[in-house]
Amino acid sequence: MSRTEREQMEMTLPARGAASPDESGDAPPAGAASDVTFRLRVSPASPAPERPPVPVAAPEPLSAEERYEDLGCIGRGGMGEVRRVRDRILGRVLAMKIQSSEARDATLDRARFLAEARLTAELQHPGIVPVHDCGALADGRLWFTMKEVRGRTLGEVLDELYAAGGGSLSPVALRRAVDTFLRVCEAVAYAHSRGVMHRDLKPANVMIGEFGEVLVMDWGLARPAAPLFARPGAAGAADALEAAPLTQPGEVLGTLLYMAPEQARGEGDRLGAASDVYALGVVLYEILAGRHPYGGQLAAVWSALLTGGLTPVEERAPHEVPAELAGICARAMALAPEARYPDAGALAADVRSWLDGARRRERALAIVDKARAIQPEIEAIRARARALRAEARALLDGLRSFDPAGLKARGWRLEDEAEHLEREASLGQVEWMQLLRAALNEAPDLREAHEALADHHAEELIEAELARDARGAARAEALLRQHDRGRHAVLLAGDGALSLSTEPEGAEASLYRYVERDRRLVPERARELGPTPLRGVALPRGSYLVKLRAPGHHEACYPVLIERGRPWDGVRPGGRAPHPVGLLRLGELGEDDLYVPPGWFVSGGDPDAGDSLPRRRLWCDGIIVRRHPVTNAEYLAFLNALVASGREAEALECCPRLSLGRAASDAGPDSLRFERGDDGRFRLGLIPTDVQEEPRMPVAFVHWRAAMRYAAWYAAETGAPWRLLNELEWEKAARGVDGRCMPWGDFLEPTWGCMLGSHEGVAGRRPVDDFPLDESPYGLRGAAGNVRDWCVNAWKREGTRTEEGIVLLDPADDGDPDFRAARGGAWSTSPNLCRAAGRFAGKPGDRFGGIGFRLARSAPR
Repeated sequence: MSRTEREQMEMTLPARGAASPDESGDAPPAGAASDVTFRLRVSPASPAPERPPVPVAAPEPLSAEERYEDLGCIGRGGMGEVRRVRDRILGRVLAMKIQSSEARDATLDRARFLAEARLTAELQHPGIVPVHDCGALADGRLWFTMKEVRGRTLGEVLDELYAAGGGSLSPVALRRAVDTFLRVCEAVAYAHSRGVMHRDLKPANVMIGEFGEVLVMDWGLARPAAPLFARPGAAGAADALEAAPLTQPGEVLGTLLYMAPEQARGEGDRLGAASDVYALGVVLYEILAGRHPYGGQLAAVWSALLTGGLTPVEERAPHEVPAELAGICARAMALAPEARYPDAGALAADVRSWLDGARRRERALAIVDKARAIQPEIEAIRARARALRAEARALLDGLRSFDPAGLKARGWRLEDEAEHLEREASLGQVEWMQLLRAALNEAPDLREAHEALADHHAEELIEAELARDARGAARAEALLRQHDRGRHAVLLAGDGALSLSTEPEGAEASLYRYVERDRRLVPERARELGPTPLRGVALPRGSYLVKLRAPGHHEACYPVLIERGRPWDGVRPGGRAPHPVGLLRLGELGEDDLYVPPGWFVSGGDPDAGDSLPRRRLWCDGIIVRRHPVTNAEYLAFLNALVASGREAEALECCPRLSLGRAASDAGPDSLRFERGDDGRFRLGLIPTDVQEEPRMPVAFVHWRAAMRYAAWYAAETGAPWRLLNELEWEKAARGVDGRCMPWGDFLEPTWGCMLGSHEGVAGRRPVDDFPLDESPYGLRGAAGNVRDWCVNAWKREGTRTEEGIVLLDPADDGDPDFRAARGGAWSTSPNLCRAAGRFAGKPGDRFGGIGFRLARSAPR
């Protein structure tokens, strides 16, 4: 078809849903429109003009001296020299390798040189320098031209990398160096697939070009790898080497520092692709360790080639070597050829597999860096929220409940802002965790991500256990075990140690472990610990009771809390050695006196308890406390003693009255809870519209000042320094040391204490001997119900004073009108208000049907 004729182009297009006519003009049947052929005819705007062909004259043959301009020497080697030349015809700069004129065997040298040229030309691979031309100079020496590679050798690059890294390689630098090594392996693998082995692989024969190209150089010692000829298509390049016997029997060619053992021993019949693999293994060793495996000493190399004794690369490297790479290197350098990779292709496959993981690791590390970058911001937001909460609390605590809402509005706004920031921090934490999980999706074994998550779940575990949140602790522990890589082994083991000394020494110590039975924590005998002192006795985490017995002394109950990885050493703040538990001599305790030994305990930390203090680990010196609250019978003795001493007015003021929440002066004589006989003495009687007061019931309807006067009277009567409990002393006596929610454990069962719902009939106080299960680890009764106990200290939002973690007595002044602390459960309140960490308060002159008191005194030191 001529250019002046119309040109026709046809193309077939699928046209879904089209109803175009076919060549006959008929429409296709329905449903057949999805395979319609359109014929598109395109006509050029104007015919193209005829152009005569341009004659091109073929260049006349030129000699090498005429065609190539010599630009100088690049380098010299055993088989000749390499010169930079410019091709005058094509106008490009090349490298020309010229046969040496000083060969010992000209025929063999010529054959080898020609074989190198033919072989290199045959091996067409991006990692092998292409050969462009070959020939002979006027003096008969052979030459061939090839691409000139401008750059540095692999050895030079490694020296620079190690120098830049201060003698070691960063993970990124290591990955890049191994990537270069992979490209070397791929080039050699191609040669192996063509039936050729290099025989002189070393860093000096690998060039890194100016634009990142990696080229395996100097194929002058290459020869057939006989085992490879059996492969289909493998003989092509090897044919180039068949023309002459290039290696004489027993001849050793190559560089000893990189030779395989069989090559160094001149065992030509055993040479094969695995011999090149050994040399590649040495190159990989130098990449990983920054030094030759045998220190570059020929004698050491020769000895190692004969006997083995390779030092593992991970032991010589100045940085961490990935285990996979160390294994690859060791296999490549195995003494026996059959123990190595069979060829460079198999070696490259393992290196490539590691690099794929390394690249994923780099991406994963970048994601971890993002997570680390947002963590300080999350912490800053939380800190700001805490500050706002504290500011709001201080503002609102300074106001009275009946103050106008307008005065509280600013505090509410601060709380709202804190809440907003806490939500923002929570969302930030979610993003942080999502990033770390995304990093693990990229690299499932990424240590950095696992450690960050492990640290997070370790904190969650500790917080959950401190809060006695069993489900939260179980979840956190499972996640910690999933992510921990050894850093939290001690925490996960959960073991601790007990150190304990007594005064006197030599007390027999029996260990009981608290175990939950039917929702109660029950001490079950574990083992005998032997005589005190005890030093570092290993115990699994948990709550324990140590019973101490010594001749001539009362038995002492000493609860112990073994927390994860934390010793129980009994060292008082400021001390250096375990504080001795003083055992009380027989007769120092009355029938209902209980000894609470000195030591640490967990205070507060119950979010479900009313006005609970934050969780703290505090030290409380030893105290002696009465088992029960003061009873009606005991209080009657006090009132009648006042009457007998002529202090009737004081007795009337201290007498229990029905004046709920009112001062004594506001109550009439008909409000007395006790009757008076004709002799003026007080006695129990039937109070109209109320239950009968019983002698063993705890006294109630007495104000704080009356309780303080009773304590002073009783101290004078007995000659012992009896007083009211500080509220933190009360908490330790009621809870023990492990932070339990109730005296008997963590389960709130109403029938175990006198509270609303604990029994049928009319709610009210019960004798102190009822509800024997309402008992603490020290034997304290009635802490969860019946009546609360007035405490010696004033009520403060932040709690009573401590000093360096030591509980202080901190008694309130009698004339101070501020609220007084009260602790414990009461018959008139719901079970949730009977939790041992709950805090209550009343004015010092107020009376309540659910508040009484009990006595304590400091134990002798």
